[in-house]
Amino acid sequence: MGLILIQNARIADFFGTFLDSGYVIVEGERIAKVGEGLAPEVPGAVRLDAEGHLLTPALVNAHAHLYSSLARGIFLREFSPKSFRQILEQLWWKLDRALDLEGVYLSALVGGLAHLKRGVSVIFDHHASPTAIPGSLSQIKRALSELGLRADLCYEVTDRGGPEECALGIEENVRFAKEERIPGRFSAHFGLHASFTLSDETLAKCRALAEPLGLGFHLHLAEGKEDPLDALQKYGMRTAERLDQFGILREESLLAHGINLSQAELELLAERKPTVVHNPRSNMNNAVGAAQVEKMVARGIPVALGTDGFGCDMLGELLSARLLAHHAQADPTAFSDQVSQKILEQNYLLAQKFFSVPFGKVAPGYAADLVLWEYFPPTPIGQANLLSHLLFANITEGLRPLYVIVAGEIRLKEGKVPDLDERDILAKAQKKAKELWSRV
Repeated sequence: MGLILIQNARIADFFGTFLDSGYVIVEGERIAKVGEGLAPEVPGAVRLDAEGHLLTPALVNAHAHLYSSLARGIFLREFSPKSFRQILEQLWWKLDRALDLEGVYLSALVGGLAHLKRGVSVIFDHHASPTAIPGSLSQIKRALSELGLRADLCYEVTDRGGPEECALGIEENVRFAKEERIPGRFSAHFGLHASFTLSDETLAKCRALAEPLGLGFHLHLAEGKEDPLDALQKYGMRTAERLDQFGILREESLLAHGINLSQAELELLAERKPTVVHNPRSNMNNAVGAAQVEKMVARGIPVALGTDGFGCDMLGELLSARLLAHHAQADPTAFSDQVSQKILEQNYLLAQKFFSVPFGKVAPGYAADLVLWEYFPPTPIGQANLLSHLLFANITEGLRPLYVIVAGEIRLKEGKVPDLDERDILAKAQKKAKELWSRV
């Protein structure tokens, strides 16, 4: 069983821990001891001298699309969307259809590496590759295993590609959940695209297969206006109400976005308590509006934070959530530290629920998922202003981890992944991206 001693660290989390100088002992996959002042001798331990840098828990991304990693810089000859659906049709539904299994693997490897370099240890990924469905989740697992990350995976079931593709998507969710979950490392959800691309028949079939496996669902909820309009026109009810008929609004489910929701739907979500995942930068980019995050939190709806494939900077995402709320509500006091803390807590609770170990605190018994940030504060720092320091240091200086530890193993060392040739990976990714773009 591995031992790591981190000494001379400024130790903090978002839930009460703050030591100006202390040490952490990691034993196996969990934190064994946290203390103030000089570190004790720990025979056989790997010693890391933090030299006064800031040590915090690693971060969690509650809604990612790793398959989008090779879209950076893509040029589309015809891209002039006038709606959210046209963004999907003109870019993302073309890109995911162009992926092959090698592209799925390299996308996950590049995207996972970027997450690791941003201090993220847990990714809840939502995948789509309609012409390369069987085995696609295994390719993502393979890539993230090489990086040592934890991940919860699913395949996006949809009717938009016809019955054969829909059936293959269903089978991939079931296969992965039955064969490839690893306690503490790889978990699973049952992936769905969104209500407006799913028939009643498909939703009923997915529910029937998910329940015996104990799977919650991971899908997009009321992201654009297309979702509620489709539900009202075809089924005579709002989106969340329709999904509730199929048992999808359950505590184990992740519902990304939740923007175009009525007050009645918020009441329904408050009763059922699935987790709504807020993705502010993606929402701004797609011009779909701002989720009613503070109303959700006030009603007791669990709200977490994700990126929706729009990067992997969770601290930047949290600051963007605050700025979006300020702008949308014309209120500079909107989205307080208390709301931010609630959302961070929900990300960690999700990780705890699906990986069966407590996350989010630097305390004995918690997951040894830790980040040593390259950060010396220019102003006083303490528990009361820790969040402000991290958010604004990230935007002014670009916070970067020196070390990232995942499940008690050093996965990033002095900014580099040990035993991984990053240049070779990026060269292969560039070649694959060129090929991928030619198909788009």
